[in-house]
Amino acid sequence: MQVTVHYFAQLKRAAGVSSESIALAPGCTLTQLVQQLAQNHDGVFRAMMLDATNQPQRTLLYAVGDAQADLDRVLCDGDVVTILAPMAGG
Repeated sequence: MQVTVHYFAQLKRAAGVSSESIALAPGCTLTQLVQQLAQNHDGVFRAMMLDATNQPQRTLLYAVGDAQADLDRVLCDGDVVTILAPMAGG
């Protein structure tokens, strides 16, 4: 199955792309997608995506379609996943 992933802000810079299409096995969860994305990119991106135990960073925001999603969400063919780092500012 195929999903599209969109990145914003620091993640976009670290990935070197604003979006990409990823082939996944059926039944793949959002956690498994994040782990695969981290393997596909360099160390800076990987460090932003995964914690020291190789699990997705809990500080990132994940959405599937227009709704925020939990990391155990099972993805479907054609899903659009958005991953973004929380913004800070004043």
